[in-house]
Amino acid sequence: MTITTKDWDATTTQKQEFNVDGTIVSAYFGVSRGISTKLGESPLSLKSSLMFEFESTDNFEFIYRLWHIAKNFLCFLCYRKNVYLPTAELDAPCEDGKHENFAVLYVLGEDKETELDELKKGKYIQQQYIVGAEGAILSDIASDMLYLRHLPHSHSPIDAARFIMITAAFEWEFHRNYPQGIPRNEETTKVETEVSEVLQNLVKSNTGKAKKKYKFLLKLVKSDSLQSEIEQIGRDYGEIVDIFGENLYALNHETLNYSEMGTRLADQRNHFAHGDLDRDFIGLSLLDLIFLQFVIYAMQLKYYGVEEINVKRAINDLFARRLLIPDDSSN
Repeated sequence: MTITTKDWDATTTQKQEFNVDGTIVSAYFGVSRGISTKLGESPLSLKSSLMFEFESTDNFEFIYRLWHIAKNFLCFLCYRKNVYLPTAELDAPCEDGKHENFAVLYVLGEDKETELDELKKGKYIQQQYIVGAEGAILSDIASDMLYLRHLPHSHSPIDAARFIMITAAFEWEFHRNYPQGIPRNEETTKVETEVSEVLQNLVKSNTGKAKKKYKFLLKLVKSDSLQSEIEQIGRDYGEIVDIFGENLYALNHETLNYSEMGTRLADQRNHFAHGDLDRDFIGLSLLDLIFLQFVIYAMQLKYYGVEEINVKRAINDLFARRLLIPDDSSN
């Protein structure tokens, strides 16, 4: 019997650089090949690998930090935290541009079972969808700029705590995409400027509690509500996410409406903010929150320059929507 594998270049992605505390690291995906002549072991093993290259170092805290970044990257691609990496191989360069394994990093507490069924179902973002964006994503993970706090431990039902974290993720990503807030027309800008000037004068001419109140009101003048932010996303990201929203709401005999969705989510958040954590979700707000998860990934991937068709494919796979995603050429 003969087994032939493709060469290294054919199974290795282009290197992407990212910064970790001032150190430049190259990252790429590849296929690791192992050969064994021991009895009871497979003579040939093939494993998909995420590889980091960096200058030689004896700083094992830095190596552990890279391991942590790698894990968070995979958690992002799988939308869950129960992704475990019990070991990481350390290699050193040798002759002919090759590398030789010299040590293994063992991470305590990582010897747990991951959700293999989810992987078998293809519920993850494939590398081919994010080609060229890997470095930027890893860099933002290293600097805590990519919001990951809302990732669930596993594909579990949504509760009040997850509601708060998912809406927080949406607003974090919204502010990254719209650092100046929702675009305003000339008339709105003029009114906001006039009101701000009045409040600024009141802040200067008052003290104590009155001054604090006027400062609070001044912050609200140019702030955007959750409802208005969701309506803006509907206008700007509809071509990407409408296909998922329309399908999701239709399955529940409802219609996608961003304005109504924003109102429901804002009311639900106020509901929880007042301590009503033991009550059921209001109306369709749970359905809205499921859809909001798709929207967050659309915002995140589009931020990194991923093509719209690949953003759709990534969401379709990750959340197992099983929709037919046509190529751009056939739209």
